[in-house]
Amino acid sequence: MPTRQTHPIVLRMAGMFPKDLGGYEGHRHRKGGDLGHVDRERSKLNRPLIGKKDWAATALAEIDDMRTGNFASELEKLRKRRRTAEIRKRIVEGPRDPWRATRHGPLREVILTANKAWFEEIDSESFHDVFGDTRQKRFQTLAVSWLTEQFGDDVIHARADLDEEAYHIHAVILPRGETKDGRRMLQPSKHAMIRDYEAAQDSVGAWFSEIGLHRGERRAEAIRAAIKHNRGIRERVTDPEAKDAGEDAAPAAKVKVPERREHVSPRDWRRAQEERLAARQQELATREDDVSQRETDVRSREADADAVLDIARKVASGATILPEAEDPAADGPRRRLAKSLFSKALEALRIRAKREAREELTQAFDEIRKADDAIIEVAQSLPEKARGAIAEARKSLARALVRLPKQLGQDRSDPTDLRSDE
Repeated sequence: MPTRQTHPIVLRMAGMFPKDLGGYEGHRHRKGGDLGHVDRERSKLNRPLIGKKDWAATALAEIDDMRTGNFASELEKLRKRRRTAEIRKRIVEGPRDPWRATRHGPLREVILTANKAWFEEIDSESFHDVFGDTRQKRFQTLAVSWLTEQFGDDVIHARADLDEEAYHIHAVILPRGETKDGRRMLQPSKHAMIRDYEAAQDSVGAWFSEIGLHRGERRAEAIRAAIKHNRGIRERVTDPEAKDAGEDAAPAAKVKVPERREHVSPRDWRRAQEERLAARQQELATREDDVSQRETDVRSREADADAVLDIARKVASGATILPEAEDPAADGPRRRLAKSLFSKALEALRIRAKREAREELTQAFDEIRKADDAIIEVAQSLPEKARGAIAEARKSLARALVRLPKQLGQDRSDPTDLRSDE
């Protein structure tokens, strides 16, 4: 009986930026990228495994909420510390992306697959009889369980593709985290499988071993062993103590260091690059109007910058309402952009300012009541004419105080409860 060929489980991870999600979705729906390797007749067989239909839009909205929330929190902390100059600087800079600068991007795309031959292989015993399911379904079950075990709710999307050369599963990881100072961030290193790629290969190899797949080649380990071996030879050759000891035996031969390579075939790598390039070209095409508007903005940058700095100076000085342009025509794109960026952050400041104003107003009304009680007590001992003058003055004061809370939005019809002079 011929020996059945064994196959490795294939795990690949690639960094992604949020802006890449549009191109990813375009290719998922087979509307962009290199589709020459796709069997369009089988695209209807592709199926979602994790996440809702609008998962990409929801993820982008969540990232934007992180960006804006962190900005508002930072401005509030600076306001409490009375760091006016820093507030002005941060307002001009605007919100920051909620992840550390990296060439890989804060998200991860995960691909799980095996050789096409494994999915088509016929066992001496029926695979369906052994596992109660087809190879694709069993592979899918293990893939979903491994993803959720390792990444939990941070797996925001997974799908099975059946219209390409080999069955494979795509997943997207949104690694949510929080810093010690309370900022919500994207932190890929929070997950051990992202932090240590070799550990991920070990884990997935063990996980899929029950269906006959095994861990892929330990190329990284072989590279490290070869480098260590060759370094030891160099050290023995250049060590003067070894020469003095008469070690004249021929040194061990150096070994060839295995080449580092991507965990994809050259064809797949070129295909992925073409898909990403096509997706970005499509994205650029859809942003044609925005680019045209930016070119117009550049020509009036100095005037727009003055408008932005005007907003920044007023906000930094304590204003909680964005100033309107005196001339509506001067409310240019950069000024509108500044107002859009600052509005959410300032909303938190306005709410706090209103609450503090209400507290101060309540305290002032309490003091006025006490003073009014003292006036009434003193007025009892004054002549009738003086008491009448005091009573008229108190009526005018009461009318002004009744109007004040209404102007501030308070639901108090008679906050002072000033009584008429008895």
